[in-house]
Amino acid sequence: MENKIFLFAFLLSMIAVAGTWAQNLPAFPGITDSKHNWASSLWTSPQSATTEGRYRSNADDFIRPDSYAGVKFDKWFGMASFSSMGVGIEEMVSTIGFATKVNNLYIGALYTGNLWTNIKFNNYKKRKFDTAPTGGVDGNTYNDYGSIDVSMEPGNNIALLIGVADMGFRLTFRTNYQAFKENNIVLGSDLTGYQLYKSYETDKGYLAPQIAWAMAKDLTANGIRPYASVDLVFYREYEKAETSGPYTPDPINAPTVKFTGKRVINSQNHFDPSLAAGLGGYTLYNKDSFKLSCDIDYVLTFNIYNNEYCYTDENGVYKIGKIQGTFGGNINPFIERSFVSNSLTPSLSGSWSKDNVALKLKLNLALMLSTRKQNSATLNSENKLVYSGLSATNTAFIFRPDLRLAMQYKIVPNRLTLNIGARIQATALTLETSEQKTYDSDGHLNGKEKILQNSVAEKASTQYINRFSIGPTFNFTDNIWVEASTGVTNAFGYGAVNVFSTGENGLFSFGSILFALKF
Repeated sequence: MENKIFLFAFLLSMIAVAGTWAQNLPAFPGITDSKHNWASSLWTSPQSATTEGRYRSNADDFIRPDSYAGVKFDKWFGMASFSSMGVGIEEMVSTIGFATKVNNLYIGALYTGNLWTNIKFNNYKKRKFDTAPTGGVDGNTYNDYGSIDVSMEPGNNIALLIGVADMGFRLTFRTNYQAFKENNIVLGSDLTGYQLYKSYETDKGYLAPQIAWAMAKDLTANGIRPYASVDLVFYREYEKAETSGPYTPDPINAPTVKFTGKRVINSQNHFDPSLAAGLGGYTLYNKDSFKLSCDIDYVLTFNIYNNEYCYTDENGVYKIGKIQGTFGGNINPFIERSFVSNSLTPSLSGSWSKDNVALKLKLNLALMLSTRKQNSATLNSENKLVYSGLSATNTAFIFRPDLRLAMQYKIVPNRLTLNIGARIQATALTLETSEQKTYDSDGHLNGKEKILQNSVAEKASTQYINRFSIGPTFNFTDNIWVEASTGVTNAFGYGAVNVFSTGENGLFSFGSILFALKF
């Protein structure tokens, strides 16, 4: 058995060395996993993040519909976490959670985010633009903003879990949405010039409610703990205004100002519903401290587009129409779009423990079949949308294995534990079929062809990933503990692993720390 421990530790060290040369690391450190995506996308404790989700703590389980029953306390559970690695390397994310029981009812609540940190407050000063002798603006008082910015995105997530009758029901809401809407404003400066807006509105970001259900205990002696969740993600990227065009604030020489209706500047909204369901694990073998189990998860996702576009009539007045796609951009302003994907992930998990050492591994064999349609369009002489240029329907089959390894070593039993985790996620292999059609400017079909190609995914999010992390868990008592993620990692943008560094890559640099207690 000692040889098994040595082999496992050797494999972890090889991953750490390989990570020094990794070029394509994930942009964010959260555990992106088709397995229980409804859980990992909300909150991950430092212990779970360090071990790639293989060793969760009570700080994870108290807000999970499938695991809350395993959090043992008499009156209440509470936790607080502070991290500079949850949304961006330089951004602090705070998390607080609380759980209690009322008779046979379990109630858990969680907040994680950065409050108003990235909100852009658009300030203004009031200015009055007088009517010019030649005819001009109406003498109204306008709010001069200079510019409007909703690009900075505060991230805030809340969740409420109700547990009853060995089942968990959780309602989650995630958002980074910002919006601006006002009439009679001015944008610009003396240097760049001004524009008067009779109305102006813009918004950006997502609003993502989710409801999840799971059994909180196994249905059989060998497991099976099913779950299901529904996500409704509303993404907004929209800008519409009624403007006079360039304006010089000069009461004598100001040009005549004429408003010509509301114009859609950009409309890239989409609605992304998804349904996830899973078996919840089934034990194949359990003997001599070794356990082997399997699982299967399924996710169905859609991207649905419904946007506005604009055009001018014979009088130069803007009119607005609807497109089942996106509007905006200089090359292809009109594109019909749709997307649907089916993701199936069978997996194998193994665990072993003896004395002060515990090992876990999990192999995900992620399979995805997706269909994406894009049709370029243009306006004809009657201001109706017709296909023009290239239209394509792409069907892709993607295979991407994902191996996760973890080890816990109890330096001081029941007090100090060292958590070690590693992950190897292969570059996605893709078999893609593309059916392409070309249309002339009048919407007539010119030709079509079918293209079959094998490829290795080029997007950074589907390229090779390997990472390695170390972090401790310290139990002051059975009811009070601390978890941390250290700087010993090649994730989060760090390319090298240096255990003995005294800087941010060292063992005593904590990018994420959690304090929890239960009574």
